[in-house]
Amino acid sequence: MKTQTIFFGLTVAALLVLGENAHAANYGNLYGYVDWTSDYRFNAASESDRHGVVQGGLHWAAPEDFYAGLFVSQVDFNDFRRTSTEVDLYGGKHVRWDTNDLNLEVLYGVYPDTAGHPSYLPPGAILPTYNFAELSAELTHGFGALTLGGRLIVEPRPQSHGGVFTSVGGSASYALNGWLSATAHATRMWQDRGPQGWAGDAGLTATWRLQWVFDLHYYTSDVARADCYGTNWCGPTLVAKVTYQFQVL
Repeated sequence: MKTQTIFFGLTVAALLVLGENAHAANYGNLYGYVDWTSDYRFNAASESDRHGVVQGGLHWAAPEDFYAGLFVSQVDFNDFRRTSTEVDLYGGKHVRWDTNDLNLEVLYGVYPDTAGHPSYLPPGAILPTYNFAELSAELTHGFGALTLGGRLIVEPRPQSHGGVFTSVGGSASYALNGWLSATAHATRMWQDRGPQGWAGDAGLTATWRLQWVFDLHYYTSDVARADCYGTNWCGPTLVAKVTYQFQVL
């Protein structure tokens, strides 16, 4: 826990200092957010054992459409390692023309509090971490109030963690008015072990006073229980999320 606290503290401090210097030199703005979600879902599977978690992060919007940020979330893999925290560091760039937006991003995720050891291995045995790298590209095109998009995600994970993960998906978002929008996603996933198949979600997102965001989405998939770590994590569910966002610098 001490190592986790030091890691998180240094990362946040570095981003705050970077953001303060960048803001002073007119190099963009730093934003923050905190949210609670009833289920942390990623590509069909629950990352929180289907219960609510607290999340938060910092996002630096830099000039020339570059950006970088930090995302922190509680997780619950129900594993012997008692993993409870995910920290993602990311950076990328938007390439815009007309009503098109190509977003290229690199992300690295770590689980700083992973502990525990299986009884069938000697105490000195070194286990691979859950850490992962991710490359993604998303292209969206606006048609007035309607925005359509497509996204490719590749995670070159070792075989011990399911092998290379790839997903291709599409999205649609429609602004019903200035504070309410409807969105839907459909994704096809491939990997050697772990969730693979089709997943999708659809729902509504409401914004109040620009700082509060209320989200309600229904998630479903055709991923078999056997391909979902033998759990019900890929089963259909209704997810509610409340976010408070603010400008730091």
